[in-house]
Amino acid sequence: MGDCRVEPSRALRRFAAWIGVAGLFLSPLLADAVLGQQGGGAGAGNGVQVAVPQGRGDTGRGDTGRGDAGNAQGPGGRGGRGRQAGPPPAPAPRNSEGRVTLAGVTLADRGVWLPGSGGFSAPTAVDGEIPFQPWAEAMLADRRANQLEPHARCKPSGGIRQFLTPYGVEIVELPGAQRIYIFDIGGPHTFRTVYMDGRTHPTDMEPTFYGHSIGWWEGDTLVVDTRGYNEGFWIDRAGLPTTNQLHTLERFTRVNAVRIDYTLTIDDPGAYTRPWTSALDLRWEDGTELFEYVCQQANYAHNLMVGEFESVDRTAITVP
Repeated sequence: MGDCRVEPSRALRRFAAWIGVAGLFLSPLLADAVLGQQGGGAGAGNGVQVAVPQGRGDTGRGDTGRGDAGNAQGPGGRGGRGRQAGPPPAPAPRNSEGRVTLAGVTLADRGVWLPGSGGFSAPTAVDGEIPFQPWAEAMLADRRANQLEPHARCKPSGGIRQFLTPYGVEIVELPGAQRIYIFDIGGPHTFRTVYMDGRTHPTDMEPTFYGHSIGWWEGDTLVVDTRGYNEGFWIDRAGLPTTNQLHTLERFTRVNAVRIDYTLTIDDPGAYTRPWTSALDLRWEDGTELFEYVCQQANYAHNLMVGEFESVDRTAITVP
């Protein structure tokens, strides 16, 4: 076959030149934005979190997806994007039966939950060191070095990572259906179902990104038990490894109108030598509701996905 190349038009060449000039002015700003979205904290490496919003109502950098959430202080000296300023927060809202709810104070309230301080921007354990198996610790080091991040490829993020995706989550309780839905805005715009009807886990589960979740109330604390995870996601920004033996136990305790204390116990005998627990708080951001967020699988921002390469090979499967 002959050469089928087509010469670009004069207008196209002018447009390309304009883009090049604009890039000279915008590249420092873009670089700063990308750096602001790198996972940090002690030993966290350069974790990638795409499109994390700047701290809302912050002064300075605040929490921009780094592991040191708490650069700027919120109520009680706590950091995080969902911080509220002003008078002491109102008590936790309750339904007609007197039980605390995880939504707004009234049905008409709009808002989302954003990560506050502590927890999984960098791996931590409430009772000390994370009990890695040797292969899992080596896998974490490799993920930090290479950043083959499933979240940047529009994959759902199971476990705690759902609450660390961009723009927060909305928790919807449907008592009539005996279900709770957790919608995340960033990433693939997916949702998770928590069954509240007393069922148990199926014996023949097909592993999925979110697993199979059943929940119940213990006073003002929602307890969620999840099994049946696959191995296609990172459970946090730093890249903590998990296997299909992962079993999580989450506890959501609404402290007041603007805060939920969240703890996560990880029991994965395939990756860790014993169960361990970590925690963070979620902060209510009033007035925000779910909106359309498009994650583009054809995104060629290869430096955020596979490293500083000149091109991206999409013919082979990338195993995170």
